[in-house]
Amino acid sequence: MRAGIKTVLALAASLAVAASGDAAGPAVGGYAGPITDAHAHLRLGADDGLLDNQPIGTVALREIDASAGVTRSALIVIARRGDMAATRRQNDAVIAAAKASGGHFYPVASVHPLDGAPALAELERLAKLGVREIKFHPNTQNFDVADPAVDTVVEKAGELGLVCLFDSYKPWDANEMGKFLLLSVKHPKSRLVLAHIGFSQFREAIAFAQIKKLNMGGNVWFDTSATVSAFAESPMAPELLWTMRQIGMDHFLFGSDWPVDTPAVAAAALRRLGLTPAEQRAVFHDNVQKLLGLPPEAG
Repeated sequence: MRAGIKTVLALAASLAVAASGDAAGPAVGGYAGPITDAHAHLRLGADDGLLDNQPIGTVALREIDASAGVTRSALIVIARRGDMAATRRQNDAVIAAAKASGGHFYPVASVHPLDGAPALAELERLAKLGVREIKFHPNTQNFDVADPAVDTVVEKAGELGLVCLFDSYKPWDANEMGKFLLLSVKHPKSRLVLAHIGFSQFREAIAFAQIKKLNMGGNVWFDTSATVSAFAESPMAPELLWTMRQIGMDHFLFGSDWPVDTPAVAAAALRRLGLTPAEQRAVFHDNVQKLLGLPPEAG
């Protein structure tokens, strides 16, 4: 299963690099302030890298962030099913890594939604420790967004004030975006971030703009990782920008999906997409600050 997942991730990486090139390129227009990368993965050991060549720890990412103007970054981990002791150790490790960074990193912990009551107890523990966001990955964790267990953890996260970050691209589930739509409606007090805007299915995200007319769907945000890098210089770029504006730029967060893309490449792609300076500021910084209640950057 993990081999198949790595194949999909490698394909996504190749698409992103093909679209955006190896170098970041010049900034296009406007915003030159602080940047928060809302989607970067932490590798803790030999068996949990998103890619085989991903460095362990935070040193390399901190250096890459500095070169890209990233002043704050998420550190994401992904829990495996059936081993709550390992899940707790992983969560404690990402919390410790963020704490040791002096505020540069913030932890995005994880539980597996099919781990039942122990997963809910872990959410309670994480909330008490100050974690603000929880990662769920339907591909890597191998679950269906429509599973009732997902409803349970999303509802619990909402009760605890935790934001739920979901990967939103599952090539073998053509109905996934619709499932997220239903999930958001069923749990209006829970806040969801859909990473990658559905990737090649980003057109379907326009449904969230439509249901806002019915006073629903305002609890959903999207991060730009992978998708903007892949499509920023494609014939579909104007449609992607139009879709984002229809949903509302106040509901988009910048993300690199490191190590699939570097923050510099992802940031350059977002600038090339055609956002105004005010829109860039919102997506690069202000939206995630507001959503997660992050403190001001040091200095």
